[in-house]
Amino acid sequence: MKQVVYIPLICFFALLAEFCLFNLFGRWGDPQLLLLVVLFFNLYSGVRFSLWSAFWAGMFKDCFSTMPFGTHILAYVVCVYFSVFIRHTFYERGNDLSKLFMIFAVVTANVLVLGFLHQMVFEEVAWGEVFLGIWLPEVVTTLVVALSLFGRLLFLARVLRF
Repeated sequence: MKQVVYIPLICFFALLAEFCLFNLFGRWGDPQLLLLVVLFFNLYSGVRFSLWSAFWAGMFKDCFSTMPFGTHILAYVVCVYFSVFIRHTFYERGNDLSKLFMIFAVVTANVLVLGFLHQMVFEEVAWGEVFLGIWLPEVVTTLVVALSLFGRLLFLARVLRF
C-alpha cells in the first residue's frame, strides 16, 4: 500500500531529473527516466503498480506537453502492456541483456505511439527526422542510464520497504 503513495513522488522526481538533464545537455543527454520508472515497477511489482506509475508519469508529462491532455498517459499505458507481453515471452529474470532488450523495445514503442498520435492530431510526421532526432538519442541515453537507475530504484524500494 505504501507504493500507492510513493509512486507519484518517484515519478515527480524523475520528471524533475529529466527536465534538468534536458536543460543541461540537450537532446543527447535526456534519458526517458519516467519510462524507466514505469518499467521498473512492471518488473518489480507487477502490472497494477506499473499502470499506476504509468498514469502518474503520463499525467506529469502531459502537464508540460503541447499534445492534447492524456496523450502521454495513453502512450505509457500502451508501453506497460507491451512490456508485459515482452516480460512473458522474451524476458529472462536476472539477465541484464534481456532487460536492455526490453528497454530498447519499449522506448521504440513509445516513440512510435507518440509519433502516430502526433500525426493523428496535428500533421504529417517526417519519420526519418523522428528516428534520427528523437528515437536515436532517446534509445542511446536511456540504455546508458537504465541499469544504474534500476539499481538505485531497487535500493530505494528496499529502503522504503515496498
